[in-house]
Amino acid sequence: MHINPNLFFLFKDGDFVVWDYQNHQQFALEDAYFERLKLWSQGKVTQPSPIDEELLGANLLSTIPISQGEWGWDLLSHIFHKGTSDISENILTAEQWTESYLDYCAMIAKNPLPIVLSNANIELPTADVSLLKTTDLIDVFYKRKTCRSFHSELITLSQLSTLLYFSFGNIHKEWPDLDGLQQLGIRKAFPSGGGLHPEEVYIVVLRVEGLEAGVYHYDCINHRLRLVKTGFFEQKVVELVCSQYFAEGIAVGLFLTSKFEKSWWKYPHSRGYRVCLLDMGHASQTCLLTASGLGLHTWVSGAFSDSNIRTFLELESETEFPLFFIGIGHGDNDSLNPKIRKALE
Repeated sequence: MHINPNLFFLFKDGDFVVWDYQNHQQFALEDAYFERLKLWSQGKVTQPSPIDEELLGANLLSTIPISQGEWGWDLLSHIFHKGTSDISENILTAEQWTESYLDYCAMIAKNPLPIVLSNANIELPTADVSLLKTTDLIDVFYKRKTCRSFHSELITLSQLSTLLYFSFGNIHKEWPDLDGLQQLGIRKAFPSGGGLHPEEVYIVVLRVEGLEAGVYHYDCINHRLRLVKTGFFEQKVVELVCSQYFAEGIAVGLFLTSKFEKSWWKYPHSRGYRVCLLDMGHASQTCLLTASGLGLHTWVSGAFSDSNIRTFLELESETEFPLFFIGIGHGDNDSLNPKIRKALE
């Protein structure tokens, strides 16, 4: 017998639970079953037991070795990857899929979608479409480049407003092709799983003409800002992104968070977490291209102190977490910061 290598154990609701994260199964274990698995894992089994047949039936044991394949990261990443893979193998006709999907929508609609209430009261100027209308898309693709050297220059409030609106704003309002249906989602420039858009945007304003330095939350529905706190937090941002001094000189820093409860309202399976990460990729790339179209430079990072950012942004929700950071401003478009270039020389 061979023990299934895709298992982890935990205490849950007073039970000792084994979780087969590849097959998406959980079992509460009595002591005798755990001890039997332990003996198999240690190679100390001397005679068969009726328990073995139950463990085989639950895929906790196997008559042949189960290969985990090559994996270069740690076990936690393997658990995440396997645990969010292969959620369904059912093959359905178009009619069956449609019926199943509509039944599921009707079921989840019995519970209200979590709504993010905002008391944003700082009006932003109307997004200036003219700043982007003369921009050639191919030119934007070439301009989009990671910059690690910024010049501490101001950007205009109009640039910030336009950036936020076309990157994260509700630009489509309601879509005519969905008339007659309850439209729960927000219609932004980029796609989101279920149209739910769990991402939120917090702006650390450092150098914006006409806007006090501080931390703001962007109300994407009403295109307004809510002041979180005032202050010039450039060095604090550097600390939060693990001392990456490339953030020095930016005009604004955007911390992109995700409100997970908006996604698991529709997608309770752990694969929904993957979708939140994909959503963040869509959101960040849209922002980078918009910033490039506005003649601004950008730098991004996923390396930061999550818990310290939650404290810094004064996040109250227990289900909202930072996933990405974008620095934006005027720079020299150099991929290498002068400090790194000097060290290399």
